[in-house]
Amino acid sequence: MTGRLLFDVSGLVQWYAYMRHPSGLQRVSENILGSVLRRADAGVECIARPPGAATFYQVHPSIVSGLVRAECRDRSIARLRRLFGDMMGLTPISHLFPALRAIHLPYVALGYTRTGAFWEAWSARHAPRLQTVAREISPPSSGDVVVGLGDFWCHRGHVKALADLKQRAGCRLVHMVHDLFAVDQPGWTHPHYGAEFVAQFEELVPHVDRWLVNSRFVAGSLERHLASSGRDTNIDIVPMGWDTLAASSPPSTAGDTNTLARFHCTEKPYILHVGSVEPRKNLLGLIDALGRLRQKHAASTPRCILIGHNGWKAQEVLERIRDVNRGGEIVRWIRDASDGELAAFYRGALFTVVPSHIEGWGLAVQESLAHGTPCIASRSGGLIEAGLDLACYVDPDRPDGLYDALDRWITSPAEVAASRQRLKLRLEAGECPATWATAADTVFAACARVTKQSPEPVRLGSS
Repeated sequence: MTGRLLFDVSGLVQWYAYMRHPSGLQRVSENILGSVLRRADAGVECIARPPGAATFYQVHPSIVSGLVRAECRDRSIARLRRLFGDMMGLTPISHLFPALRAIHLPYVALGYTRTGAFWEAWSARHAPRLQTVAREISPPSSGDVVVGLGDFWCHRGHVKALADLKQRAGCRLVHMVHDLFAVDQPGWTHPHYGAEFVAQFEELVPHVDRWLVNSRFVAGSLERHLASSGRDTNIDIVPMGWDTLAASSPPSTAGDTNTLARFHCTEKPYILHVGSVEPRKNLLGLIDALGRLRQKHAASTPRCILIGHNGWKAQEVLERIRDVNRGGEIVRWIRDASDGELAAFYRGALFTVVPSHIEGWGLAVQESLAHGTPCIASRSGGLIEAGLDLACYVDPDRPDGLYDALDRWITSPAEVAASRQRLKLRLEAGECPATWATAADTVFAACARVTKQSPEPVRLGSS
Protein backbone atom coordinates (compact mmCIF):
# COMPACT_ATOMS: atom_id res chain seq x y z
CA MET A 1 0.00 0.00 0.00
CA THR A 2 1.15 3.53 -0.77
CA GLY A 3 -1.54 5.43 1.17
CA ARG A 4 -2.14 5.85 4.88
CA LEU A 5 -4.13 3.59 7.18
CA LEU A 6 -6.29 5.77 9.43
CA PHE A 7 -7.58 3.79 12.40
CA ASP A 8 -10.67 5.37 13.92
CA VAL A 9 -10.30 5.11 17.72
CA SER A 10 -13.21 7.41 18.63
CA GLY A 11 -14.84 4.59 20.56
CA LEU A 12 -11.72 3.95 22.66
CA VAL A 13 -11.43 7.64 23.48
CA GLN A 14 -15.08 7.74 24.53
CA TRP A 15 -14.79 4.51 26.59
CA TYR A 16 -11.77 5.61 28.57
CA ALA A 17 -13.28 9.02 29.21
CA TYR A 18 -15.38 7.17 31.78
CA MET A 19 -13.88 3.69 32.34
CA ARG A 20 -10.51 2.46 33.57
CA HIS A 21 -10.60 -1.13 32.34
CA PRO A 22 -11.73 -2.61 29.00
CA SER A 23 -14.63 -4.85 28.17
CA GLY A 24 -14.15 -7.53 25.52
CA LEU A 25 -14.61 -5.20 22.54
CA GLN A 26 -12.03 -2.73 23.80
CA ARG A 27 -9.56 -5.51 24.60
CA VAL A 28 -9.83 -6.86 21.07
CA SER A 29 -9.39 -3.38 19.57
CA GLU A 30 -6.40 -2.57 21.78
CA ASN A 31 -4.61 -5.83 21.00
CA ILE A 32 -5.13 -5.50 17.26
CA LEU A 33 -4.00 -1.86 17.35
CA GLY A 34 -1.00 -2.70 19.52
CA SER A 35 0.22 -5.16 16.89
CA VAL A 36 -0.65 -2.82 14.02
CA LEU A 37 1.30 0.05 15.55
CA ARG A 38 4.43 -2.06 15.92
CA ARG A 39 4.79 -1.92 12.12
CA ALA A 40 6.73 1.31 11.95
CA ASP A 41 6.75 1.34 8.15
CA ALA A 42 3.03 0.74 7.69
CA GLY A 43 1.89 4.38 7.44
CA VAL A 44 -0.55 3.94 10.32
CA GLU A 45 -2.26 6.84 12.08
CA CYS A 46 -4.94 6.92 14.77
CA ILE A 47 -7.81 9.39 14.50
CA ALA A 48 -10.87 10.31 16.58
CA ARG A 49 -13.73 12.79 16.72
CA PRO A 50 -15.91 14.03 19.60
CA PRO A 51 -19.72 13.92 19.58
CA GLY A 52 -21.25 16.22 17.00
CA ALA A 53 -18.01 17.13 15.22
CA ALA A 54 -17.25 16.71 11.53
CA THR A 55 -13.54 17.10 12.26
CA PHE A 56 -11.24 14.15 13.00
CA TYR A 57 -8.22 14.73 15.21
CA GLN A 58 -4.87 12.98 15.58
CA VAL A 59 -4.39 10.51 18.43
CA HIS A 60 -0.71 9.92 19.08
CA PRO A 61 0.13 6.22 18.52
CA SER A 62 1.98 6.04 21.85
CA ILE A 63 -1.30 6.73 23.66
CA VAL A 64 -3.04 3.78 22.01
CA SER A 65 -0.11 1.37 22.25
CA GLY A 66 0.28 2.35 25.92
CA LEU A 67 -3.14 0.90 26.72
CA VAL A 68 -1.78 -2.65 26.41
CA ARG A 69 1.28 -1.99 28.57
CA ALA A 70 0.62 -2.07 32.31
CA GLU A 71 3.31 0.50 33.09
CA CYS A 72 1.86 3.01 30.59
CA ARG A 73 -1.84 2.40 30.94
CA ASP A 74 -2.76 5.06 33.51
CA ARG A 75 -0.74 7.66 31.63
CA SER A 76 -2.46 6.74 28.34
CA ILE A 77 -5.91 7.02 29.91
CA ALA A 78 -5.06 10.46 31.34
CA ARG A 79 -3.88 11.59 27.90
CA LEU A 80 -7.04 10.25 26.22
CA ARG A 81 -9.23 12.11 28.70
CA ARG A 82 -7.33 15.32 28.12
CA LEU A 83 -7.66 14.83 24.36
CA PHE A 84 -11.41 14.19 24.65
CA GLY A 85 -11.88 17.45 26.55
CA ASP A 86 -9.72 19.43 24.11
CA MET A 87 -11.67 18.04 21.13
CA MET A 88 -14.91 19.08 22.83
CA GLY A 89 -13.53 22.57 23.37
CA LEU A 90 -12.70 22.95 19.67
CA THR A 91 -16.18 21.90 18.51
CA PRO A 92 -18.79 24.67 18.12
CA ILE A 93 -21.51 24.32 20.74
CA SER A 94 -24.14 24.38 17.99
CA HIS A 95 -22.60 21.15 16.63
CA LEU A 96 -22.10 19.60 20.04
CA PHE A 97 -25.57 20.22 21.38
CA PRO A 98 -27.58 17.74 19.23
CA ALA A 99 -25.25 14.87 20.14
CA LEU A 100 -24.67 15.73 23.80
CA ARG A 101 -25.62 13.52 26.72
CA ALA A 102 -25.38 14.47 30.38
CA ILE A 103 -22.20 12.43 30.83
CA HIS A 104 -20.41 14.64 28.28
CA LEU A 105 -20.92 17.89 30.20
CA PRO A 106 -17.79 17.65 32.41
CA TYR A 107 -15.64 17.30 29.28
CA VAL A 108 -17.40 20.20 27.61
CA ALA A 109 -16.51 22.27 30.69
CA LEU A 110 -12.89 21.08 30.62
CA GLY A 111 -12.60 21.82 26.91
CA TYR A 112 -14.20 25.24 26.89
CA THR A 113 -12.38 26.45 30.02
CA ARG A 114 -9.04 25.00 28.80
CA THR A 115 -8.49 23.37 32.20
CA GLY A 116 -7.97 19.84 30.87
CA ALA A 117 -4.23 20.40 31.02
CA PHE A 118 -4.34 20.70 34.80
CA TRP A 119 -6.52 17.63 35.19
CA GLU A 120 -4.17 15.58 33.01
CA ALA A 121 -1.12 16.91 34.89
CA TRP A 122 -2.63 15.90 38.22
CA SER A 123 -3.63 12.42 36.93
CA ALA A 124 -0.29 11.71 35.24
CA ARG A 125 1.92 13.50 37.81
CA HIS A 126 3.71 15.87 35.47
CA ALA A 127 3.77 19.58 34.71
CA PRO A 128 0.75 20.82 32.70
CA ARG A 129 1.07 21.33 28.96
CA LEU A 130 -1.10 24.37 28.35
CA GLN A 131 -1.29 24.19 24.55
CA THR A 132 -4.12 22.09 23.13
CA VAL A 133 -3.24 18.48 22.32
CA ALA A 134 -6.03 18.16 19.73
CA ARG A 135 -4.75 18.62 16.19
CA GLU A 136 -6.71 18.02 13.03
CA ILE A 137 -5.60 15.17 10.81
CA SER A 138 -4.03 15.90 7.46
CA PRO A 139 -6.74 15.69 4.78
CA PRO A 140 -7.14 12.08 3.58
CA SER A 141 -6.59 11.21 -0.08
CA SER A 142 -8.05 8.63 -2.44
CA GLY A 143 -5.21 6.21 -1.63
CA ASP A 144 -5.97 6.16 2.10
CA VAL A 145 -8.03 3.60 4.00
CA VAL A 146 -10.08 4.39 7.11
CA VAL A 147 -10.39 1.40 9.46
CA GLY A 148 -12.94 1.02 12.25
CA LEU A 149 -12.63 -1.86 14.70
CA GLY A 150 -16.23 -2.20 15.74
CA ASP A 151 -17.65 0.63 17.86
CA PHE A 152 -19.24 2.75 15.13
CA TRP A 153 -22.34 3.40 17.29
CA CYS A 154 -20.23 5.04 20.03
CA HIS A 155 -22.12 8.31 19.59
CA ARG A 156 -24.85 9.67 17.37
CA GLY A 157 -23.81 10.85 13.95
CA HIS A 158 -20.55 8.93 13.88
CA VAL A 159 -21.38 6.95 10.75
CA LYS A 160 -22.42 10.14 8.97
CA ALA A 161 -19.05 11.67 9.84
CA LEU A 162 -17.25 8.62 8.43
CA ALA A 163 -19.38 8.67 5.28
CA ASP A 164 -18.74 12.40 4.78
CA LEU A 165 -15.00 11.88 5.25
CA LYS A 166 -15.01 9.09 2.67
CA GLN A 167 -17.04 11.14 0.18
CA ARG A 168 -14.82 14.23 0.51
CA ALA A 169 -11.54 12.34 0.22
CA GLY A 170 -12.49 9.41 -2.02
CA CYS A 171 -10.77 7.08 0.44
CA ARG A 172 -11.85 3.51 1.25
CA LEU A 173 -13.60 2.28 4.39
CA VAL A 174 -12.89 -1.04 6.14
CA HIS A 175 -15.03 -1.82 9.17
CA MET A 176 -15.37 -4.57 11.74
CA VAL A 177 -18.48 -5.96 13.42
CA HIS A 178 -18.27 -8.19 16.49
CA ASP A 179 -21.88 -9.39 16.42
CA LEU A 180 -25.25 -8.56 14.88
CA PHE A 181 -27.52 -9.46 17.79
CA ALA A 182 -29.19 -6.05 17.67
CA VAL A 183 -30.23 -6.82 14.08
CA ASP A 184 -30.95 -10.56 14.26
CA GLN A 185 -31.97 -11.05 17.92
CA PRO A 186 -32.89 -7.68 19.43
CA GLY A 187 -34.16 -9.29 22.62
CA TRP A 188 -30.54 -9.89 23.67
CA THR A 189 -29.56 -6.24 23.25
CA HIS A 190 -30.11 -3.16 25.42
CA PRO A 191 -33.22 -1.45 23.98
CA HIS A 192 -31.58 1.98 23.63
CA TYR A 193 -28.14 0.93 22.43
CA GLY A 194 -29.56 -1.84 20.27
CA ALA A 195 -31.75 0.61 18.39
CA GLU A 196 -28.80 2.98 18.04
CA PHE A 197 -26.65 0.14 16.69
CA VAL A 198 -29.27 -0.92 14.12
CA ALA A 199 -29.82 2.64 12.87
CA GLN A 200 -26.10 3.34 12.44
CA PHE A 201 -25.35 -0.11 11.02
CA GLU A 202 -27.96 0.33 8.30
CA GLU A 203 -26.47 3.75 7.54
CA LEU A 204 -22.94 2.31 7.51
CA VAL A 205 -23.58 -0.62 5.15
CA PRO A 206 -23.56 1.29 1.81
CA HIS A 207 -20.23 2.94 2.59
CA VAL A 208 -18.11 -0.06 3.63
CA ASP A 209 -15.71 -1.41 1.01
CA ARG A 210 -14.63 -4.42 3.03
CA TRP A 211 -15.82 -5.96 6.28
CA LEU A 212 -13.92 -7.54 9.13
CA VAL A 213 -15.50 -9.99 11.58
CA ASN A 214 -14.26 -12.06 14.51
CA SER A 215 -15.78 -15.47 13.68
CA ARG A 216 -17.38 -17.61 10.99
CA PHE A 217 -20.62 -17.31 12.94
CA VAL A 218 -20.65 -13.50 12.62
CA ALA A 219 -19.45 -13.76 9.02
CA GLY A 220 -22.47 -15.88 8.21
CA SER A 221 -24.86 -13.41 9.84
CA LEU A 222 -23.26 -10.48 8.04
CA GLU A 223 -23.20 -12.32 4.71
CA ARG A 224 -26.92 -13.07 4.94
CA HIS A 225 -27.73 -9.46 5.78
CA LEU A 226 -25.59 -8.01 2.99
CA ALA A 227 -26.90 -10.50 0.42
CA SER A 228 -30.51 -9.71 1.32
CA SER A 229 -29.89 -6.04 0.56
CA GLY A 230 -27.95 -6.73 -2.65
CA ARG A 231 -24.56 -5.72 -1.25
CA ASP A 232 -21.20 -7.32 -1.98
CA THR A 233 -20.07 -9.76 0.71
CA ASN A 234 -16.40 -8.84 0.91
CA ILE A 235 -15.63 -10.21 4.37
CA ASP A 236 -12.41 -11.15 6.14
CA ILE A 237 -12.36 -13.13 9.38
CA VAL A 238 -9.82 -11.68 11.80
CA PRO A 239 -8.32 -14.45 13.99
CA MET A 240 -8.49 -13.61 17.67
CA GLY A 241 -5.09 -13.86 19.35
CA TRP A 242 -4.34 -16.57 21.88
CA ASP A 243 -1.77 -14.26 23.47
CA THR A 244 -4.45 -12.05 25.12
CA LEU A 245 -3.30 -10.74 28.52
CA ALA A 246 -0.07 -12.74 28.26
CA ALA A 247 2.36 -9.91 27.53
CA SER A 248 1.14 -7.60 30.28
CA SER A 249 0.64 -10.27 32.94
CA PRO A 250 3.14 -13.17 32.85
CA PRO A 251 2.51 -15.99 35.34
CA SER A 252 3.73 -15.42 38.89
CA THR A 253 2.58 -17.68 41.71
CA ALA A 254 3.38 -15.14 44.41
CA GLY A 255 1.92 -12.27 42.41
CA ASP A 256 -1.28 -14.19 41.68
CA THR A 257 -1.68 -15.09 45.34
CA ASN A 258 -1.27 -11.46 46.36
CA THR A 259 -3.79 -10.35 43.75
CA LEU A 260 -6.41 -12.87 44.84
CA ALA A 261 -5.77 -11.98 48.49
CA ARG A 262 -6.60 -8.32 47.78
CA PHE A 263 -10.02 -9.50 46.62
CA HIS A 264 -10.34 -11.95 49.57
CA CYS A 265 -10.50 -14.88 47.17
CA THR A 266 -7.87 -17.20 48.65
CA GLU A 267 -9.85 -18.83 51.44
CA LYS A 268 -11.65 -21.42 49.26
CA PRO A 269 -11.58 -22.75 45.67
CA TYR A 270 -13.58 -20.87 43.06
CA ILE A 271 -14.93 -21.18 39.57
CA LEU A 272 -14.91 -18.10 37.35
CA HIS A 273 -17.24 -16.29 34.95
CA VAL A 274 -15.91 -13.31 32.96
CA GLY A 275 -18.31 -11.06 31.06
CA SER A 276 -20.73 -8.18 31.45
CA VAL A 277 -23.82 -8.75 33.55
CA GLU A 278 -26.78 -8.78 31.15
CA PRO A 279 -29.55 -11.22 30.14
CA ARG A 280 -27.65 -12.72 27.20
CA LYS A 281 -25.01 -14.14 29.56
CA ASN A 282 -27.47 -16.60 31.17
CA LEU A 283 -26.28 -15.72 34.66
CA LEU A 284 -29.66 -16.45 36.24
CA GLY A 285 -29.32 -20.01 34.96
CA LEU A 286 -25.79 -20.24 36.35
CA ILE A 287 -26.81 -18.90 39.77
CA ASP A 288 -29.76 -21.29 39.95
CA ALA A 289 -27.46 -24.23 39.12
CA LEU A 290 -25.07 -23.14 41.86
CA GLY A 291 -27.94 -22.98 44.36
CA ARG A 292 -28.91 -26.55 43.48
CA LEU A 293 -25.29 -27.67 43.82
CA ARG A 294 -25.03 -26.22 47.32
CA GLN A 295 -28.16 -28.11 48.34
CA LYS A 296 -26.36 -31.28 47.23
CA HIS A 297 -22.77 -30.59 48.31
CA ALA A 298 -23.19 -28.03 51.11
CA ALA A 299 -19.93 -26.35 52.17
CA SER A 300 -17.83 -28.26 49.64
CA THR A 301 -19.43 -26.32 46.77
CA PRO A 302 -16.86 -23.87 45.37
CA ARG A 303 -17.64 -20.17 45.21
CA CYS A 304 -18.35 -18.63 41.79
CA ILE A 305 -16.64 -15.33 41.01
CA LEU A 306 -18.35 -13.10 38.43
CA ILE A 307 -16.07 -10.44 36.91
CA GLY A 308 -17.69 -7.95 34.59
CA HIS A 309 -19.27 -4.54 34.12
CA ASN A 310 -22.91 -3.83 34.82
CA GLY A 311 -24.50 -4.25 31.39
CA TRP A 312 -28.28 -3.97 31.62
CA LYS A 313 -31.08 -5.62 33.61
CA ALA A 314 -28.43 -6.39 36.21
CA GLN A 315 -30.78 -5.77 39.14
CA GLU A 316 -32.45 -9.15 38.74
CA VAL A 317 -29.05 -10.85 38.80
CA LEU A 318 -28.07 -8.88 41.91
CA GLU A 319 -31.28 -9.91 43.68
CA ARG A 320 -30.74 -13.55 42.73
CA ILE A 321 -27.17 -13.35 44.11
CA ARG A 322 -28.52 -11.98 47.40
CA ASP A 323 -31.06 -14.78 47.59
CA VAL A 324 -28.60 -17.58 46.90
CA ASN A 325 -26.05 -16.10 49.32
CA ARG A 326 -28.45 -16.11 52.27
CA GLY A 327 -27.14 -19.52 53.25
CA GLY A 328 -23.52 -18.33 52.96
CA GLU A 329 -21.68 -16.66 50.10
CA ILE A 330 -21.55 -18.81 47.00
CA VAL A 331 -21.54 -16.07 44.32
CA ARG A 332 -19.45 -12.89 44.37
CA TRP A 333 -19.65 -10.14 41.74
CA ILE A 334 -16.47 -8.13 41.11
CA ARG A 335 -17.41 -5.27 38.82
CA ASP A 336 -13.98 -4.18 37.66
CA ALA A 337 -10.55 -5.75 37.32
CA SER A 338 -7.38 -4.81 35.48
CA ASP A 339 -5.85 -7.09 32.86
CA GLY A 340 -3.23 -8.26 35.34
CA GLU A 341 -5.85 -9.00 37.99
CA LEU A 342 -8.03 -10.79 35.46
CA ALA A 343 -5.13 -12.99 34.38
CA ALA A 344 -4.52 -13.95 38.01
CA PHE A 345 -8.18 -14.91 38.40
CA TYR A 346 -8.04 -17.06 35.27
CA ARG A 347 -4.93 -18.89 36.46
CA GLY A 348 -6.28 -19.45 39.97
CA ALA A 349 -9.69 -20.84 39.02
CA LEU A 350 -10.64 -24.51 39.27
CA PHE A 351 -12.28 -23.93 35.90
CA THR A 352 -14.33 -21.26 34.14
CA VAL A 353 -17.91 -21.26 32.94
CA VAL A 354 -19.38 -19.28 30.02
CA PRO A 355 -23.08 -20.26 29.84
CA SER A 356 -24.18 -17.47 27.43
CA HIS A 357 -27.24 -17.92 25.27
CA ILE A 358 -25.28 -16.42 22.35
CA GLU A 359 -21.87 -14.82 21.67
CA GLY A 360 -20.30 -13.48 18.50
CA TRP A 361 -16.96 -14.99 19.49
CA GLY A 362 -16.15 -16.06 23.04
CA LEU A 363 -13.13 -14.12 24.27
CA ALA A 364 -13.57 -15.35 27.84
CA VAL A 365 -13.48 -18.98 26.64
CA GLN A 366 -10.30 -18.37 24.65
CA GLU A 367 -8.63 -16.40 27.45
CA SER A 368 -9.38 -19.15 29.95
CA LEU A 369 -7.93 -21.87 27.73
CA ALA A 370 -4.91 -19.71 26.84
CA HIS A 371 -4.14 -19.52 30.57
CA GLY A 372 -4.36 -23.30 30.85
CA THR A 373 -7.70 -23.28 32.71
CA PRO A 374 -10.46 -25.67 31.55
CA CYS A 375 -13.80 -24.17 30.55
CA ILE A 376 -17.46 -25.17 30.41
CA ALA A 377 -19.11 -23.17 27.62
CA SER A 378 -22.38 -23.03 25.74
CA ARG A 379 -22.67 -24.77 22.39
CA SER A 380 -23.87 -21.57 20.76
CA GLY A 381 -22.82 -18.86 18.30
CA GLY A 382 -19.09 -18.30 18.02
CA LEU A 383 -18.25 -19.96 21.34
CA ILE A 384 -17.36 -23.28 19.70
CA GLU A 385 -14.92 -21.47 17.39
CA ALA A 386 -13.27 -19.90 20.43
CA GLY A 387 -13.06 -23.13 22.44
CA LEU A 388 -12.29 -25.51 19.56
CA ASP A 389 -12.36 -29.06 20.92
CA LEU A 390 -10.70 -27.92 24.15
CA ALA A 391 -13.80 -26.79 26.07
CA CYS A 392 -16.68 -28.80 27.53
CA TYR A 393 -19.93 -27.73 25.83
CA VAL A 394 -23.49 -27.58 27.14
CA ASP A 395 -26.84 -26.53 25.67
CA PRO A 396 -27.68 -23.07 27.11
CA ASP A 397 -31.40 -23.82 26.82
CA ARG A 398 -31.15 -26.94 29.01
CA PRO A 399 -30.65 -25.89 32.66
CA ASP A 400 -30.04 -29.52 33.68
CA GLY A 401 -27.18 -29.74 31.17
CA LEU A 402 -25.32 -26.86 32.84
CA TYR A 403 -26.06 -28.26 36.30
CA ASP A 404 -24.83 -31.74 35.35
CA ALA A 405 -21.59 -30.42 33.81
CA LEU A 406 -20.84 -28.29 36.90
CA ASP A 407 -21.68 -31.18 39.22
CA ARG A 408 -19.43 -33.57 37.29
CA TRP A 409 -16.43 -31.22 37.33
CA ILE A 410 -16.91 -30.24 40.98
CA THR A 411 -17.04 -33.87 42.09
CA SER A 412 -14.42 -35.23 39.68
CA PRO A 413 -11.12 -33.41 40.23
CA ALA A 414 -9.39 -36.08 38.14
CA GLU A 415 -11.54 -35.19 35.10
CA VAL A 416 -10.70 -31.49 35.45
CA ALA A 417 -7.01 -32.33 35.92
CA ALA A 418 -7.07 -34.47 32.78
CA SER A 419 -8.66 -31.60 30.85
CA ARG A 420 -6.02 -29.23 32.18
CA GLN A 421 -3.20 -31.59 31.17
CA ARG A 422 -4.66 -32.10 27.69
CA LEU A 423 -4.92 -28.35 27.28
CA LYS A 424 -1.32 -27.88 28.44
CA LEU A 425 -0.01 -30.38 25.88
CA ARG A 426 -1.98 -28.78 23.05
CA LEU A 427 -0.74 -25.29 23.92
CA GLU A 428 2.87 -26.47 24.22
CA ALA A 429 2.55 -28.15 20.82
CA GLY A 430 1.59 -24.81 19.28
CA GLU A 431 -1.80 -26.04 18.08
CA CYS A 432 -3.43 -22.67 18.86
CA PRO A 433 -1.15 -20.50 16.72
CA ALA A 434 -3.21 -17.35 16.12
CA THR A 435 -1.74 -14.27 17.80
CA TRP A 436 -2.66 -10.61 17.70
CA ALA A 437 0.13 -10.21 15.17
CA THR A 438 -1.82 -12.67 12.98
CA ALA A 439 -4.89 -10.51 13.46
CA ALA A 440 -2.93 -7.42 12.40
CA ASP A 441 -1.72 -9.26 9.27
CA THR A 442 -5.34 -9.96 8.33
CA VAL A 443 -6.31 -6.32 8.80
CA PHE A 444 -3.37 -5.16 6.66
CA ALA A 445 -4.30 -7.67 3.95
CA ALA A 446 -7.92 -6.47 3.92
CA CYS A 447 -6.78 -2.86 3.59
CA ALA A 448 -4.47 -3.79 0.71
CA ARG A 449 -7.33 -5.54 -1.09
CA VAL A 450 -9.63 -2.52 -1.03
CA THR A 451 -7.02 -0.35 -2.73
CA LYS A 452 -7.22 -2.62 -5.79
CA GLN A 453 -9.81 -1.68 -8.38
CA SER A 454 -11.53 -5.05 -8.18
CA PRO A 455 -10.90 -6.50 -4.72
CA GLU A 456 -11.22 -10.26 -4.58
CA PRO A 457 -13.80 -11.55 -2.12
CA VAL A 458 -12.32 -13.73 0.58
CA ARG A 459 -13.86 -17.15 1.07
CA LEU A 460 -15.50 -17.32 4.49
CA GLY A 461 -13.35 -19.20 6.92
CA SER A 462 -10.05 -18.01 5.50
CA SER A 463 -7.94 -15.07 6.48
